[in-house]
Amino acid sequence: MPEANPQRLAKLRDALADKDCDGILISHPENRRYLSGFTGSDGYLLISNTTALLATDFRYFEQVKREASHFTLFPLKEYGPKWLPDAASQLGLRRIGFEPTHLSFSTYRQFVGTISEGRASIELVPQAGLMEALRAVKDAEEVSLISRAAELAHQALRHLSDVLCPGMSEKTAAWQVESFLRENGSEAVPFEIIVASGPNSALPHARPSDRVVSAGEPIVVDLGARM
Repeated sequence: MPEANPQRLAKLRDALADKDCDGILISHPENRRYLSGFTGSDGYLLISNTTALLATDFRYFEQVKREASHFTLFPLKEYGPKWLPDAASQLGLRRIGFEPTHLSFSTYRQFVGTISEGRASIELVPQAGLMEALRAVKDAEEVSLISRAAELAHQALRHLSDVLCPGMSEKTAAWQVESFLRENGSEAVPFEIIVASGPNSALPHARPSDRVVSAGEPIVVDLGARM
């Protein structure tokens, strides 16, 4: 499996220096994957100027080795916020940025409470938009993947055009698209595919239904591939 470009970590560290933070806590799954390559559904990144930890539980230890070997695994022995002060102390962190648009208020309060209980001199500093600003500028690998995803989406639309016929249900048509995407290299589709016919085509976010497509009526299709 491909690992994340190490230059992304370098850019993040440069951005942190301008924010007067000596580390950052990454909780958003897409940002976690962007920086580490880790595709697991649960875990945090804690990144300092010199070290990068990936905190997760026993279910993902082997996956971390395969996908994010350039990160140091920080094993979570139990669920909850108690790990953060220990990890921050290990890295010598005092001002830690976090993603306020993703970290829930409840989880934030748990982290702050745990820090207070341990009397650790750690401050959590919101850094809204920091990761999004970095990801807005695409590197060469991303541009290549975006191009491949766009081409595959185009091929899927052509495939639907070839197989779609009166009497086919919207659900069947949507499955034709999804199966084509998966069989030709897409990961799980990035959003639910829309195939909406006749009066359903007036709904901006229609879900494929059992409605049968009739000849001569409008059909709206919305699809995407993930590479």
